[in-house]
Amino acid sequence: MNKTILITGANRGIGLALTKKCLSKNFYVEACCRNPDTSNELISLSNNNPHLNITKMDVTCAKSILSASENFKNEIDIMVCNAGINNGKGDLFSDEHNENAIMEVMMVNVGGPFLTIQNLYKNLNKKSTSKIVIISSLMGTQTHLSKNAPIYRASKAAANNLMRTISNHFLNHNIIVSSYHPGWVRTDMGGVNADISTEESATGLVNHFLNLEQSDSGKFFNYDGKPLPL
Repeated sequence: MNKTILITGANRGIGLALTKKCLSKNFYVEACCRNPDTSNELISLSNNNPHLNITKMDVTCAKSILSASENFKNEIDIMVCNAGINNGKGDLFSDEHNENAIMEVMMVNVGGPFLTIQNLYKNLNKKSTSKIVIISSLMGTQTHLSKNAPIYRASKAAANNLMRTISNHFLNHNIIVSSYHPGWVRTDMGGVNADISTEESATGLVNHFLNLEQSDSGKFFNYDGKPLPL
């Protein structure tokens, strides 16, 4: 039976690439984003593929998530919490690091995965091993020596910490919870000079999602499956 994967932030960047890759592997894809009506490439994909179901969902709003869950066609085998934002790459004193930006980044990058998992746990396939994946970033590792993007880094460090905590919660529930660095990817966030394409990132990620084992729960990986330090 074909697996069902749910992807948040599926309308652009890595989320869109993951959607395309999973469709090519005959997954059923529950593609979630805030504004599906303006997501032209996603809509075009759905016109040609009955395995793609697009749903409006705001990961920062529990009511929106629960409403979205009523539109899902299948139980979820793999949940990918991909939606994320970056308010800027400046330092401690940059104007872009103001209170509104801080609250938005933390709410999307940390609150988003938390609320998504909390409210869509009921939609997971409990008959076999389910997998929950948080797309994080190497910028969140505690071993870095950089001074830029302090809020984005803090949000991704928190996302990894959240992953560890939730993995402990589901330790005896046959649910694997891991996080991933997608690589430095050529997206709107990563920029044109980044190392890899969205397709390269998505290919590595999906291949590793499929091979996740219970012993991988609570761990942070590179897109190619290499373990990374938290």
